[in-house]
Amino acid sequence: MKPIVSLASVLFVAVMGVATAADRPPAKADVPPPPGMDEPGVTTTATPAAAEEPAAAPAADDPLAPLPKPDARLVRDKASRDKAATDDRIARSEVTKRKQGDDTVEEYRQNGRIWMIRIIPVTGPSQTFMTNDGSGRLVRDPKEGPVSPVYYSLYEWK
Repeated sequence: MKPIVSLASVLFVAVMGVATAADRPPAKADVPPPPGMDEPGVTTTATPAAAEEPAAAPAADDPLAPLPKPDARLVRDKASRDKAATDDRIARSEVTKRKQGDDTVEEYRQNGRIWMIRIIPVTGPSQTFMTNDGSGRLVRDPKEGPVSPVYYSLYEWK
């Protein structure tokens, strides 16, 4: 018999053996039947030692006690959070409105420098981009994290 034919027949037998082993249903385990309708369910009981032992509070002078979690809230200057201050700055700004495609672009300038751009699309919420240094570009504030901020006004009310 040629070596290629014998190799092919060995591979065929091996593949068929794996295929038949994969087709066999798994052996059934001895599983108890479900409980009856009127039988009580499973109850857990606490061990008496665990119930009597209070949780140990970390001592203030313990050097291995975990530190409290840091305050991870974003920090921004008060003017960017204060609606009245932003409205006052908008009122003092020169506003240039122009159409770009279907969108309306409003540029707010103070002393000839852009500090805010608002894009009002035909559909969808308006997008507001603010700058912190008056250069007209968004500047990343290291206190606000690694992402440059983009401000969106999703909903406003009076």
